[in-house]
Amino acid sequence: MRTVIGVDIGGSKTHGIRAVGGEPVAEAVAGSANVAAVGLAEAGRQLDALFAQLDVRGVDAVCAGAAGADGTESIAAVTRLFADRVPGAQVSVVHDARLVLGAEGLDEGVSLIAGTGSVAWGRRVDGTEARAGGWGHLLGDEGSGYRVAIDAVRHALDRMDAGAPVDALTAALLSSCGLADRTELIDFVYVRQDRRYWAERAAVVTGLAARGDPAAAGIIDVAADALAALATRVLDRLDLPGPVVLGGGFAVHQPLLQRAVRERLDGSEVRLLTHAPAVGAVRLATALPEMEIL
Repeated sequence: MRTVIGVDIGGSKTHGIRAVGGEPVAEAVAGSANVAAVGLAEAGRQLDALFAQLDVRGVDAVCAGAAGADGTESIAAVTRLFADRVPGAQVSVVHDARLVLGAEGLDEGVSLIAGTGSVAWGRRVDGTEARAGGWGHLLGDEGSGYRVAIDAVRHALDRMDAGAPVDALTAALLSSCGLADRTELIDFVYVRQDRRYWAERAAVVTGLAARGDPAAAGIIDVAADALAALATRVLDRLDLPGPVVLGGGFAVHQPLLQRAVRERLDGSEVRLLTHAPAVGAVRLATALPEMEIL
């Protein structure tokens, strides 16, 4: 039986599972080891903390899923971090969207992630893959928690420019940010550029939308449109009816957004991620061909 480690590198934490024969025997959590967000040195320190809790002796393979693991250089950098810490093991680094289908035991379908960022990734049984989105906050991330919060900021500033009074959404956003006046928003956004901070403010929007606030509901509608469009693009490219698995902290914890996306993907089965993405990493690591030794 193969001994493997599956790792999910998230924006706020890194979750690892050691498994033997596909069955988990130990797990650990450390801070974020996302190289794009924290840099190589800090990522290495967090992986050291993770593996200090997991026995790496006798590990045959490691699979790690990380947001932004796209280009050759980024994949190579993360691969080296793991190879140095789990010597002799096969190492596979994939985009974190791939973990979602694996976590649900699916070989075919589309994973639709809405967390700090957003992306859709799909696979057919024959191995054909397709992806849409995942361009990062400067170029995309429509439907993400970050984008929803920034859209709320834009709404507040637009009303200010129009000379309109402070509405419920603006007031709730200011309170969440600890600000007294909307004139402070511009400087605050440019000084505080932590995407995770703003993604957390998205709960302000969903909370008001659930209570019928029209401005907040409109922002959530735009987000749901964008997420459904990402999933539809991948479904169409792969000629698949579904299923679509919703993952990412924003989607998983916001029933209102889930319902809105389901309405827009009416012709497809839409599921909610029910297992930790690291479970999918374990499944992918277990399936790695033994001859692919790095």
